[in-house]
Amino acid sequence: MIDEKEELITNILNKLLNILNIQQINKIKEILIIEMKDIEIKYKEKSLIVSGDETSQVIKKFIACKKLAGLTDRSLKAYLNELAMFFKFVNKSYKSITTDDIRVYLAIARKNNNEISIDNKRRYLNSFFDWCFNEELIERNPVKKIDKIKSKKQVKEAFTDIEIEKMRCVLNYEKIYAKKEYQKEIRLRNIAIFETLLSTGVRVTELISIKKEQVDKGQDSLIILGKGKKERPVYLNARSIIAIKNYLKERKDNNEYLFISHPITHLKNNKDEISNCTQSCIECMIRKLGKKVDIEAYPHKFRRTAATNAVRRGMPIEQVQKMLGHATLNTTQIYVNVSDMDVKISHEKYLN
Repeated sequence: MIDEKEELITNILNKLLNILNIQQINKIKEILIIEMKDIEIKYKEKSLIVSGDETSQVIKKFIACKKLAGLTDRSLKAYLNELAMFFKFVNKSYKSITTDDIRVYLAIARKNNNEISIDNKRRYLNSFFDWCFNEELIERNPVKKIDKIKSKKQVKEAFTDIEIEKMRCVLNYEKIYAKKEYQKEIRLRNIAIFETLLSTGVRVTELISIKKEQVDKGQDSLIILGKGKKERPVYLNARSIIAIKNYLKERKDNNEYLFISHPITHLKNNKDEISNCTQSCIECMIRKLGKKVDIEAYPHKFRRTAATNAVRRGMPIEQVQKMLGHATLNTTQIYVNVSDMDVKISHEKYLN
């Protein structure tokens, strides 16, 4: 469970990274932790403002079915928020919705959203009305007549070998702003996170759910619970096995998770609160790492890099698909970044 207070503080500090130095960031974090120690944070969900109680009940049943299908809380919240905005806009019962209602909604939303966001809105609505149709609550799905909204495909690059080595150098020697007794542990943890992401291509949500018992005997593979609650094996290379082993040697706690976090600054009367790393914690660490060597770095880029490197070194793309836990090969192909030079080298190898 992600600590909402920690999540909020991390999000605030992330927004200050470009304008403040690390000492100022740490001071602000210290102040925020002290001032918010007795405050309980709860995020307010967007309420469903719909026409008629019947529509609310149908939406609740739809969300319940999606939850049974294995969707994450994040996905469920996205569906709920989108349906709330749509029905607030149209102010009609779900039974009365027409294709034109949806077209007008998407057209107005397009003023403040890009093509990808608009198509996501279309997909959410299509899923809801498709479910209503299958449940025989409506006679037809009004979204069916609306085509997929095309967007310009941007090539997202993987890390180069040089960029990876630059980040490795920083990880080995960077100054850790934490209590002295935890500095080495945090440094080794960051190295282990880095190497595990590169080796396995796991999602951050999957990474933070790994337990110590899965790797504490030097195992070279582990079972990950991915999207849709589907299990799959992922494999650790020599670098990641050694990095994890070194990190666990330094651990002196009883926390069951592989990657944990400690308080960053030394606060007076502050208890050593240990918790498993959150998604924001990993995100912040990776972005700061990239910034130190002038590289755009974020956790999902490691996933793309793992896929690209696997294909370049001869792994069949069908096996890469299994490694990443993709339902379709098309999704995997989007992740693999093959350059013109790769094609040229392959042409010389196979066709010359």
